[in-house]
Amino acid sequence: MVSIFYRISFWTAVAALPAVFLYNDRLFTALNCDKNGGRLDMFFLFLTSLADGLWVAMIAAIVQSLRPRHFGIFLIALILGNLILHGGKFLFDSDRPLRLLGSASVCVLGQPLTVRSFPSGHSFAIMLLFMFVRPARSLPLAMALLALTVLAVISRAYVGAHFPRDMIVGALIAVVSYLAAEKLAVKIKPWGWPAFTQKLTIAAAGLAVTLGYIFFYHEKTRELEFLLTPAAWCVAAYWLIYSGVIFIRRVRPQA
Repeated sequence: MVSIFYRISFWTAVAALPAVFLYNDRLFTALNCDKNGGRLDMFFLFLTSLADGLWVAMIAAIVQSLRPRHFGIFLIALILGNLILHGGKFLFDSDRPLRLLGSASVCVLGQPLTVRSFPSGHSFAIMLLFMFVRPARSLPLAMALLALTVLAVISRAYVGAHFPRDMIVGALIAVVSYLAAEKLAVKIKPWGWPAFTQKLTIAAAGLAVTLGYIFFYHEKTRELEFLLTPAAWCVAAYWLIYSGVIFIRRVRPQA
């Protein structure tokens, strides 16, 4: 049942592509936030912040540390998808809603972005995370996680950063990239390292991404920095504790 649900969801999105492109501006206007403020502003700002590539990488690494999955597939999909994604951004170099429609017509939450709109990187990132963590057996959980992912994708129009066409194409790139990565992984067999090395590598990568976000990332959501920066410090602390635990477990049997 779960696999059928995923197939129906994918082909529904593919079938919706022509309509999304045709009614792109109207859909954006319907999804965009209200300039006078709304009750859902902070909710969608939070979702759009978590859809950022760095937060997606942090979350994926934590998931891998708690319940190991095929992280090699995730990395392959990340590389493949980003090649397509950024190739599209530079090839089309399309303007974002703020530049095309004007500040009088667009409600913007967060940073006022203007260029390289198509496809949406945040939509790609959050959908890639869904592909990585998607349940294989529980239909209710699959539906709930997909619904939350779709809301995170919609948040890109809500905050005024992307048109719906950018969002749906970005999300589909993630799905196709992950499915292609699953096939490639069978041939190249990534991540065949010893368990200790895998865990240590995940911890090092997770800590590096987290510290990079804290100290060097300049596109944080200012409205939520009071929440996201302390959360990132908690993630950094998690990796330090995690590293200590795996070292203790490695040394203890030898004692």
